[in-house]
Amino acid sequence: MKKRKFTFAALLTTTLSLTLLLSACSGNTAGTNQPGNQNSATTDPASTGGKAPITLKISTDQLFSSGAPGIQKNPVADEIKKKLGVTMDIISSDPEKINVMLAGGDLPDIMIVPPEQGRAAMNGKLAMPLKELLKSNGPDIMNFQSALDVINKRLGNTDGEYYFIPYNVVSDAKEYINYSPWIGWFTRWDYYKEAGYPELKSYDDMIPMLAEELKKHPKTDEGKKVYGLSGWTDWGLWMYHVPFIYAEGWTENTKNTVTKPDGSYVHRFAADGPLWRGVEFYNKAFRAGILDMDAFTQKYSDYQAKLKSGQLLTLHMGWELDGANAYFKAKGQEDKGFVAQVVDGATSQAYALQSIVGDNDPWVIITKSCKDPARAMEFLNYFRTYEGARLLTSGVEGQHWDLEDGKPELKDEVIKEMTTDTNFAAKTGIGLYGKLSGLGGSAIDPKDGGYVDLRRSDKFITTKLTPLDKEYSEYYGGTYPGDAWDKLVQQGKAKKLSDAYIPAMPALQPQGDEELAKKESNIEQILIREIPKAVMTKDDEAFQKQKDRIMEMINKAGFEEVDAFWKQSYEQGLQTYKELTANAK
Repeated sequence: MKKRKFTFAALLTTTLSLTLLLSACSGNTAGTNQPGNQNSATTDPASTGGKAPITLKISTDQLFSSGAPGIQKNPVADEIKKKLGVTMDIISSDPEKINVMLAGGDLPDIMIVPPEQGRAAMNGKLAMPLKELLKSNGPDIMNFQSALDVINKRLGNTDGEYYFIPYNVVSDAKEYINYSPWIGWFTRWDYYKEAGYPELKSYDDMIPMLAEELKKHPKTDEGKKVYGLSGWTDWGLWMYHVPFIYAEGWTENTKNTVTKPDGSYVHRFAADGPLWRGVEFYNKAFRAGILDMDAFTQKYSDYQAKLKSGQLLTLHMGWELDGANAYFKAKGQEDKGFVAQVVDGATSQAYALQSIVGDNDPWVIITKSCKDPARAMEFLNYFRTYEGARLLTSGVEGQHWDLEDGKPELKDEVIKEMTTDTNFAAKTGIGLYGKLSGLGGSAIDPKDGGYVDLRRSDKFITTKLTPLDKEYSEYYGGTYPGDAWDKLVQQGKAKKLSDAYIPAMPALQPQGDEELAKKESNIEQILIREIPKAVMTKDDEAFQKQKDRIMEMINKAGFEEVDAFWKQSYEQGLQTYKELTANAK
């Protein structure tokens, strides 16, 4: 479900520029790595945990999208400053701005990067070697030895150094059920009930169902136009392939590698891969007259505006649920809203299994331009402790959560705000900086027996339960939406993702050589340009002609070579994971 907004071609140019710039400026860095070099003399160290205050600049390709860039001012950010003396200055996640920043040589202190950008940073000498810093200022990160080794193996790094810090590691990873399925397709429960709970044999059966709903409900209460299906353009081809990868039991492992339900490999752009499954679905929506034509031009922010104003009949992902359903809650219509659509034999990630080597994307680097590497490492190390990870995911103790009968629990009013306030993350900081965390939310703090992410607790589940979720759950025999999906799985009416390969994702190679990466970039641009023509065909014959034409174009651009590389990478990655984690701790 990753989104990619930074092309390799742009990255390669940037890396070369950066290398030259950093070499030219290397003589000016002496004396800048002392603690407190950039500190404000007006800040009282007593208010920053006894630490001399410092501001660290942090950039990312996809994080903090719901918060404002710049100096962070919210309860979580304030608590970080209080404990560590660190003020976070977030660089805008707009890809073009990051491109300009990198090309100009103005690197932040810390960067959160996808694997392909990470490799370029390492090869361009932009990422700081971390082994000595880990020994002196990163003792908790050193507990993740397997994760550090997997990253090096994946990138083919053999110099004995570490450059990347993993995130979302759970040493004792166990499967658990999410509050709600969060990957797949989501539709209006009130309309589904109105239609008599029609049985859907496949996701294609949603098309006539949505068309009928649109006839009955063409506008919102405020008179705005409603759409059966929408999308956006600024995440590349994401809207076509990612929802179907998970909805139909596949899983994305890297940017290109997809695993079928039987565990075999397929490239996401292959003729029998998830991309064309999604394109076909969008074509059927187009033919049925329910497709929002703005999907070919609008950005994700435009899509979100429609989602939050009740203008959509389908959603792509579970992370959008609270924002969409807040529209109905604000109107006192808590029996209306979106739920995971049940389709015969469908798959949804109602379950989660985090890995002993962390997630495959993204990783964290301390850059060569970092003003104080020791403080930066100390900052990152804190989020590899149970206390620091819980601060990021659950907020400030005493303000957002507290001990109740010896167990850590979110406060009632906080749970309510989480599910009703669409700006909750930006206001509180809770969940806003999650990808700085080294520990996965399912990790359990041995001191109090509570999850790092307190949204996993029974209290959160029962307090969050809305009339909409309760009705949906009870209809399918569960007590909350995730439990209802679990009951469907037990009855053979739905499926869950196989967990046999998911933890192995970090071991898969992120990219090939420069020539292969250029071909991949060119192939993706061809698809972005040509696929709308396939979506807007009027019958099966015309659609197949467009598909054949486009596949011929990408084959001429080198797709068969790209496909062969990723197949080999996938098979080798699985073996690498088994070898590196045989005796993992």
